[in-house]
Amino acid sequence: MNVLDLLKKYDLDLNKKSHFNKTYKTHVEECLKITQALIKKYGLSGVLSDFAILFCYLHDIGKLLQAWDISKNVRPYHSIEGVEWLLENKVLDSCVSDKFWYTMLIYAIITHHSPFIKDMEIRSAIVAAEKIHNKSYKEYRNLKSFIHNTNLKQLIKSVDKGVLHNIVDILGILKTADILSASGAPFERVLMQYEWVSDLENKIKEGVKKRAEEKRGFFNENVFKRQLEITSFKDRNILVAAPTGWGKTALALCRMILTRPTKIFYILPTITAIKDFYDTFNKIISEDYIGEYFYFADVELAKRNIEEKSDYIIDLYKYFIPKIIITTIDQLLLTTLNIGKYHIRRYNLRNSLIVFDEFHLLTPEMIAALRFVLRNLSDSYNFQCLFMSATPSPMYIELIKEIIPNLNINILKEEYKKLKRHKIKVNSEKIEDFIIKNKEVLYKKRTLIIVNTVSGSQKIYKILKEEMGNSRKIMLIHGDYSYRDRSKKENQIANTDILIATQVAEVSLDISFELLITELAPLPSLIQRFGRVNRYGGTIDEINVYICEPASNEPYSLTSINDARKNLESFIEEIERKGEEAYLDENLWEYELLYKRDVEKYEDSISRKIIEDNCNFFAILANEKEILEYLGREKTFLAIPEIYLGECHELHNKIKSEGYDWKTYAQIKECFVPALRFDIEGWDDKLGVPIVKNYDKDLGIIRYCN
Repeated sequence: MNVLDLLKKYDLDLNKKSHFNKTYKTHVEECLKITQALIKKYGLSGVLSDFAILFCYLHDIGKLLQAWDISKNVRPYHSIEGVEWLLENKVLDSCVSDKFWYTMLIYAIITHHSPFIKDMEIRSAIVAAEKIHNKSYKEYRNLKSFIHNTNLKQLIKSVDKGVLHNIVDILGILKTADILSASGAPFERVLMQYEWVSDLENKIKEGVKKRAEEKRGFFNENVFKRQLEITSFKDRNILVAAPTGWGKTALALCRMILTRPTKIFYILPTITAIKDFYDTFNKIISEDYIGEYFYFADVELAKRNIEEKSDYIIDLYKYFIPKIIITTIDQLLLTTLNIGKYHIRRYNLRNSLIVFDEFHLLTPEMIAALRFVLRNLSDSYNFQCLFMSATPSPMYIELIKEIIPNLNINILKEEYKKLKRHKIKVNSEKIEDFIIKNKEVLYKKRTLIIVNTVSGSQKIYKILKEEMGNSRKIMLIHGDYSYRDRSKKENQIANTDILIATQVAEVSLDISFELLITELAPLPSLIQRFGRVNRYGGTIDEINVYICEPASNEPYSLTSINDARKNLESFIEEIERKGEEAYLDENLWEYELLYKRDVEKYEDSISRKIIEDNCNFFAILANEKEILEYLGREKTFLAIPEIYLGECHELHNKIKSEGYDWKTYAQIKECFVPALRFDIEGWDDKLGVPIVKNYDKDLGIIRYCN
């Protein structure tokens, strides 16, 4: 019997409005359409398909009860009301005979607006639902009895891991269909993301060629053949170490066209890199197939001034719908470590290609989490990984290989040997003394100055602005700007004569300077800094890198700075003798051995939390900030600079009077700045965020005082 016909027997109005823009019947039909298409794509048939169809028909059944009215501001909890009605009328008894699937269907309907919560949280939700006055039931007696008599944890534990992953993904697909139908997203745009893009191979090849010509002035056919050779290996997982500027981006694109994954996840270390890569892809294929997701993704989307009704687009990005998703390791781990509503997007990892660019920058905690993810999900999800780095960490390679024994490792020594792009001189002076004595060179060469601390970078910036005035285009950039101010600065880097930066310049700057002046740092960090100079050039005869004494060891440990100081002379001699092959010396990473035991400890802790405590199913109910701190991110607070308070209050008032609009909220978000606890000097009740008073649009959070 058709389920809609069954519901008619209960005198339910299937044409009742369940959403502001559609009826219950229309919503069900739309959910069915997208769910069945994705089930077919991922081969999740049989009982899973039957389960999904029933869910589509019944998940919003509570909205058909008399008490629920879309025009009212306060409405009953329709998921709980719906389950109570189903249990009271024994509707499922004739549809589902298997006790496990009966229970899972009830659970899926209860939680279709929440993470996968345990029975204790369900009981709390029932208590909250019973406090609503205008509801269909005074008490949810049948549901409370059902929860009392059901051991959810034991039920989940009885299921094979592979089957459990399938259940999670079916529920994720169902919720995706529910969200997309409610938001009015065009289904054709969604479903085309799961098919191969027409003529993508030729578009990528042409894009690679054009990008090389723009960056180097020519396209190296031999390098491209080598890239195709590496990416054509039949191994599922590949690791590649290649020099900066060699073409790791092109390598990833080649891997994409040769393996034809369902989805591509490009994991980048910084937001700057994400924005740059988005622009790169956008020149190759239609932006309809590309999505970027990170905390400020809505800000970037709002900037593009999309004319069409685009409220649904941020949902597409957030839930990993586009063919190519460019994102951070944070977002990938939040999805694969069962955080919050993880199931809504995790199924998109099936049969995907995950590219980890500059994987050596991951924290030990992130490597531990990644090891767990690879161990837990890779068999069920059949994803392939491409790890890339210019300065690969031997310890990280070893830790990854322990989990992926058949990892195909390619250290392109021959490419490093060819390169002698850096001639280095060490100075015993502090960086400001060196710059003042040698400022004439700054008038002649495009220069990158890297200082280890924000306060130090601000000091150098002020010195140079006073000394040189407007005779040279001088710019400062670091991590302590509002998103708006940093974005403006990033857009100006290409036209800058002198860029003063912190560690933010070590990665993601795909531009080349003529000269680098840097403070001493751990040797792997120095190598990354060298990669911003003479990036696409050849052998050089004159000094283009000066290393100065740091003002302090901050933000590094004293041990790592002392090790760098001790080994620096011999390291430079090796560069003179062997070229950039010296960058592959494993001794550079000796200090990392201290972290190996920590990685194993972190991984064991993650495994206990997810497998033992949450049965590899229930969600971890922690906020994103707490999780990122656990993964080794610095503890910061999103704050509002006092100079932007008036503007943001006006935007907040607009939302309050006209209703929530994501584009308006994005305008508020772009004013936020990551602040340390001691930067905070107040609290704004209207926005609900801390205030930073010591802020300047040009300097960022002011850390240097004369």
